[in-house]
Amino acid sequence: MGGGTQNRLLCQWIADTTGKNIIAGPAETTSVGNLLMQLKADGEINSVEEGRNISLASSEVLRYSPENTEEWNAAYERFIEIIDKNRIGLDFSKR
Repeated sequence: MGGGTQNRLLCQWIADTTGKNIIAGPAETTSVGNLLMQLKADGEINSVEEGRNISLASSEVLRYSPENTEEWNAAYERFIEIIDKNRIGLDFSKR
C-alpha cells in the first residue's frame, strides 16, 4: 500500500473488512523493494526471503488484527441489498 500504511484507520478498516491480519510498513515500499532487488541482482543477498527479513528488521512495521467484522459484514449485506433493489427493472444494455 505504500504511503497508505501511514493511515492507521485505513489499515484497521482493511483488517476489519477482510477478516485478515494486516502487516503495514514501510511507507516507502516501492523504493525498498527496488533496492532489495538490486541487492539480490548484485549477489549481496541470496533470496527474496532474505530481503523481506532485512526490510522487516529495518522498518517500523505495524500489525492490525480484525475487529468488529460482524458490523462490517452486516453493513456490506445492507449495501448489496440496496444495490440489488436499485437494479430491478433497469436494463442498461439499451443505452
